[in-house]
Amino acid sequence: MTDPGSLAGQAGQLVEQASFLSDRARRRLEALRSTRESALASTGEASTPDGSVRATVDAGGMLTALVLTPAALQQNPRRLAAAVLQVAQQAASSARAGVRQAYTRLENEGLVKHMPLLLPEVSVAPPAPAPAPVRRRPVEEDEEFGGPVMKDQGW
Repeated sequence: MTDPGSLAGQAGQLVEQASFLSDRARRRLEALRSTRESALASTGEASTPDGSVRATVDAGGMLTALVLTPAALQQNPRRLAAAVLQVAQQAASSARAGVRQAYTRLENEGLVKHMPLLLPEVSVAPPAPAPAPVRRRPVEEDEEFGGPVMKDQGW
């Protein structure tokens, strides 16, 4: 038969293990919650070298603020659009870096296997779009009659 003292000792060990595992799980959950909050609080900011265009984005890269100075509004519309796009992309890259930094510690500790799904880094702004071609209405000529028949012309 099993010794009651031995059973009590085993039960005590099991209680200690359960307490240890419970505390570890609680600490990990708190670390995950804290990291998530920190990551969601990440923002990114960027501006042109002259400060005429400034952008702020949230952790997901969504534009939350855009400031255009009067000097920016004097620019060619294509140049202004390219500057806004470039600054917004730089700000989004900064926000993603903040999210990565928040999760790196957890990844290094093995608490998470993968970083949250993030957009790839943008190295350069895409070129400005080409101007739309000027569309002209085609001139219809009826070769058989020498011109259109259904126009308001005399017979």
